[in-house]
Amino acid sequence: MKVVKIQLIISIGIALIGCLDPYNPDISDGQQAILVVDGIITDQPGPYTVKIMQSSSLNSENIFTQGLEVTIEEENGPSELLVESSPGIYQTNNLQGVVGKSYRLAINNQGQRYESSWETIYASPAIDSIYFEAESRATTDKEIDQTGIQFFVDNHGAENGVRYFRYEWEETWQLGVNWRSGNDYLGNDMVAPTSNPVWRCWKNRSSTSINLGTTQGLSKNVLSGHRLDFIPSNEERFTERYSLLLKQYALQEKEYRFWKNLQESNEELGSLFDKQPANVVGNITNVTDPGVVVLGYFSAAGSQEVRLYLDVQDVPGWLSKRPACPPPDQLLKADYIPRSDYEPALIQRLEAGLFINFIYSEFSTIPIGALVSSPRCSDCTFKGGDLNKPDFWDE
Repeated sequence: MKVVKIQLIISIGIALIGCLDPYNPDISDGQQAILVVDGIITDQPGPYTVKIMQSSSLNSENIFTQGLEVTIEEENGPSELLVESSPGIYQTNNLQGVVGKSYRLAINNQGQRYESSWETIYASPAIDSIYFEAESRATTDKEIDQTGIQFFVDNHGAENGVRYFRYEWEETWQLGVNWRSGNDYLGNDMVAPTSNPVWRCWKNRSSTSINLGTTQGLSKNVLSGHRLDFIPSNEERFTERYSLLLKQYALQEKEYRFWKNLQESNEELGSLFDKQPANVVGNITNVTDPGVVVLGYFSAAGSQEVRLYLDVQDVPGWLSKRPACPPPDQLLKADYIPRSDYEPALIQRLEAGLFINFIYSEFSTIPIGALVSSPRCSDCTFKGGDLNKPDFWDE
């Protein structure tokens, strides 16, 4: 029987990244395993998610860990056993974080119990504004500049309020096409409105960097012009409509120091949580075996969220320009001899393309041919887009 002694690393609040195989934990007998946990409770509505991963040692890659008992407890209040919604992903159903109350994360695994310290949720000040500057930045290639948007955030709080902040954001943007296909070709010069429009899609990205701000040491508790990450204009981000959901977390100084240390360590390591620096100590202990090294931090934080939309007219033209596409191919009946070869040729061409429109002459209402475009220019799913409009999307 394999006995695995678990060592914890807990990394809270930033999306775990890396190439992970949730089903193949290749840990040999007697080898010490390390848990990597990503979770947070806020005063925003749940569910709250805790992601638990496992690696064979420090500075190694991680895999999702299944079958643990994970609980979030409220001091002098309710606790909730999280449900494993997918391998290594644990979620609450009913628990609601409340400003002024304290919470603790507990994990039980193979007779080992791990607990965070009690962490209190303090109210986050409102986000006053999000704004941006369009920029063009030099790259290592002297012939190519990187265009994009630099976002900034402002807030202000009470003089005795929280002065440490962490930021995450979620990008969502609408994708279009150069040539829209609104009809399906039925044959014999007949069309019908398409049953599967592919000219509008959405893509999304979540932040992966550690972004921290503080007003400590300032005469007023005012955060002004705090820089979020530079958002590049690639993947056609600003060609139709763009949305940024900004999340602001109010931290206590000890948690801020944890994230600051992790940020500085990861400047050398590269990826955030593929490998975990051993010198970043947080608020987790192994209460069963205090001699086991435990790294990480369970966060309880007041949170504010603001969503910003940018339309094409809100950004400079050089940011919103869609990559060029060649015009649709013209298939003319007159080019086929005998003329009966035209219909099979059009149908064959549409197997790898999209019908755009008929071609007419000025002398006849009968089509003399058809326009056919490639998926690259007429199908947004070809660019990795999702045809399902997000529930929150505001037209």
